[in-house]
Amino acid sequence: MSEVAPSSQSVEELREQLRQYAGEQALLLEITRRIAKGGALETVLTDIAQLAQRGLRAKCLRFVVTSGASLQVYYAEGSNGEFAAWDAPLLAIAQQAPFELSPEAALPQPLSALRGLFGAVAALPLIAREAPLGILWVAYREAHAFGEWERNFLQLLAAQAAIAIANAQAFEAARKGREQLAAILTSSVDPILVVDTHEQILVFNPAAERVFGISAERVIGNQLSAFASMTEAAELVALLRGEVSSAEGMEWQNASGLTFAPRLSEMHNEHGQRTGSVLMLRDITRYKNLRDNQADFTSTVSHDLRLPLTYMKGYVDMMPMVGEFNERQRHFAEKIQSGIAQMSDLVEKILDASRLDPEGNYRLHREPCDILKMVSDVVATHAAAAEKNNQTLTAETAPNIPILHLDDMMMRRALNNLTDNAIKYTPQNGTITVRAEVRDDMLLLSVRDTGRGISEEDQRTLFTRFRRIRNKDNIRVRGNGLGLYIVKRVAELHGGDAWVESAVGQGSTFYIKIPMSGENLIGSGRLQESAQSD
Repeated sequence: MSEVAPSSQSVEELREQLRQYAGEQALLLEITRRIAKGGALETVLTDIAQLAQRGLRAKCLRFVVTSGASLQVYYAEGSNGEFAAWDAPLLAIAQQAPFELSPEAALPQPLSALRGLFGAVAALPLIAREAPLGILWVAYREAHAFGEWERNFLQLLAAQAAIAIANAQAFEAARKGREQLAAILTSSVDPILVVDTHEQILVFNPAAERVFGISAERVIGNQLSAFASMTEAAELVALLRGEVSSAEGMEWQNASGLTFAPRLSEMHNEHGQRTGSVLMLRDITRYKNLRDNQADFTSTVSHDLRLPLTYMKGYVDMMPMVGEFNERQRHFAEKIQSGIAQMSDLVEKILDASRLDPEGNYRLHREPCDILKMVSDVVATHAAAAEKNNQTLTAETAPNIPILHLDDMMMRRALNNLTDNAIKYTPQNGTITVRAEVRDDMLLLSVRDTGRGISEEDQRTLFTRFRRIRNKDNIRVRGNGLGLYIVKRVAELHGGDAWVESAVGQGSTFYIKIPMSGENLIGSGRLQESAQSD
């Protein structure tokens, strides 16, 4: 009998342990199912607090969640009131590491009164994705020793609650983000299209519906090819597909006659991988009309000015035929001729600046351009003006410059502007050199003078339209601030650039750089046409 009793007792203890284990597992399963069921964070945390408090037979179980500068607290029934006062002190202690009230442990000052109110307290941090979210704390009135299972259970509960909180916060942030995005898209007056990497349309805002005359229901979820068949927007589809390298300078007109400037940007995920493209259309109809009206006005006024200037010049040139001029009359006639020349120059530069404007529609009139002859002609044209100022004007040309495919008229005007400026701003007895050479597969034109030089500050805005350097040394020099702007635009339209190298008191050198490649080469147009036909 003495051997049977211990055996029966062991079996009974084993059964009790199994029942306890089964209860514990059932509680964990019930809590897991409740978290998986989802719902509002307040409801989820309140429900699992109720389940955990009942399973642990605790007096209090509370979740303290940080939300910015405030605290959000979720607790089981009967776990409020006096317990709320301990949320902040326990959070400060246990947010990074677990805390457990024990009889022998010394308590920090904020928690010194805990031992008189509770027999046992445990607090665990809520951490998800290495971010602290708050704490879970549980308390007993009577003395209570936390067993291994209880500690494991509380750790599991804290981990699952932290995940639920993190997911809820992420979902809430995503919801607010979607609402904000929806508000932005709805209120935007600019049509916006968003496509993914599989060319599926994800966003088509109300402004896009109005501009394209298609409802979002017909477009969203469809492929770009389907959208292309619904509207006349082949160039926009090509832009979204990457068939067009850039939207710079591109304009698109819808069926109503409105003109838009497309702007394309890429979307990327947190790993930097491209996830799609965003196309926004900016309505520039008003600006285009203003631009066109301005161009028409400039052209009309310039034409109307040209005709009387031509008559004036003709009659002034014929005045000597009437009779011999005395010295005073000759002086007056020269003043009239100078004024007519200045007005004619201004009219031509206004026309050039208007045509060459980045928003204009000027197309280069390419033809075989002999650079050596161009430099020689420019120097010959300005020889008399340089001689009048006792200046030395020379040309230096390299022999290896080929005939290029450029806009000869505009290139001549650009070089003329540089040479004219050099003569104006170089003192008497100065030297001006017009040079053409080939450097690194680039045509390099330069005009060097021995003038007063230009400060670094003035150099920054020198090529801006209507920008002139005004100081006491050149106050009498006439100009309109358009010449250097035209120079730079001519260079840019040929794929090149223009700049200046100068220092005060050391003269200046102005450069025009033109690539000797692509369309700038003779025969490049025929080669391109041949390649396209193949």
